[in-house]
Amino acid sequence: MTGLSTEFTRTAVSEEEYPRGTRRMLRVAVRYAYLIALVAAVLTGLIPGGRLTEAAWILTGIIAFSIDRPWRDHVRVVVDWLPLVAVLLVYDFTRDLADTVGMPLRMHELVTVERWFFDGALPTVWLQQHLAEDGQPWWTPIIGIVYTTHFIVPWAVAAIFYLYSRPMWARYMRRILVLSYLALVTYILVPAAPPWYASREGAIDEEVRRISGFGLGMVSPDVSAKWLEDQGNYVAALPSLHTAFAVLVTVTLWPLVRRRWWLRVPLALFPFAMAFTLVYGGEHYVIDVLLGYLYVGITIVVVAMWERYRAGRASVGEGEAVVEQRRVGADA
Repeated sequence: MTGLSTEFTRTAVSEEEYPRGTRRMLRVAVRYAYLIALVAAVLTGLIPGGRLTEAAWILTGIIAFSIDRPWRDHVRVVVDWLPLVAVLLVYDFTRDLADTVGMPLRMHELVTVERWFFDGALPTVWLQQHLAEDGQPWWTPIIGIVYTTHFIVPWAVAAIFYLYSRPMWARYMRRILVLSYLALVTYILVPAAPPWYASREGAIDEEVRRISGFGLGMVSPDVSAKWLEDQGNYVAALPSLHTAFAVLVTVTLWPLVRRRWWLRVPLALFPFAMAFTLVYGGEHYVIDVLLGYLYVGITIVVVAMWERYRAGRASVGEGEAVVEQRRVGADA
């Protein structure tokens, strides 16, 4: 982790837990076992799965990569993460609430706005007609990698932050949760259909296919299609949370790699690659993508204001405590 912020400080490992040689062997064995199991799960389609599956792999990974720390640290991992997982589960169960309570689904309005922006054309239709007219091109697995990062990268970043700096992890997860719930409120109040669904329902005259490349050419198309169908939500297209998470990851990591400028190239390209994947694949309109950027900006501003407010209150409280201690000392 050389070159990253000095805020990354590893938790001290108890020398009394294991002898040094045993700790090294245990650390290597457990980490390799976890990585092998993880690769096997990806290749067999077990990952990504539902929220609980993702959480289980994240918590197991954190414990595996800190296996030689005191057992109390492992208990703390579960205590720290379970409330966050519970909050995200609530998000999962309520994101299609608009459809359940009968809110009107927006399809034609988004098509109209998109055509107005692009002089009557739809970017998704144009891209598919020019790039995938004769089927899926050879580079489809590449966009599959980009698409799949939405289910892996934000949480991998969270796990790494947790291992190296719990305060940084807390700030990052605060933004993840606020961003998710800002999007959730929009999904409930303004349920909007993605291009593939609007085309299927006749709101778009041209054919729009779902081309995600999920499966990376290693998972059966039937398995990947079924997974997409299970994960799909045709009332939660506006804004694009896929785009928003990609932007948040880039914004979060950007200042941490300032000494390794070459890492900023893939970071800068990441949100644009995700945007292309989503628009080309029929998952989102360009307007959804742009609103994803906007929601990240709102999240950063709101959370930063709250953190400054809380820090100010803490400083005032510390100052009052110091004054009180001096007063008590003077009285004594």
